[in-house]
Amino acid sequence: MNVFFGRYEHDLSDADVGALTRLLELSDNDLMDLLLARKEPEGDLADPDVVRVLELLRNA
Repeated sequence: MNVFFGRYEHDLSDADVGALTRLLELSDNDLMDLLLARKEPEGDLADPDVVRVLELLRNA
């Protein structure tokens, strides 16, 4: 997370912060599965803002 915030902290929009909050509210296992691309966002999480932040996290 330090790398992520070091790289993107000043570029995150309010929508990005909301999406990041939604991701961080997931259980540890669900978040890890998303970060490692074992699964993709589904349902309410299959939102463009969440997908964008998830890609940023995966590439950080």
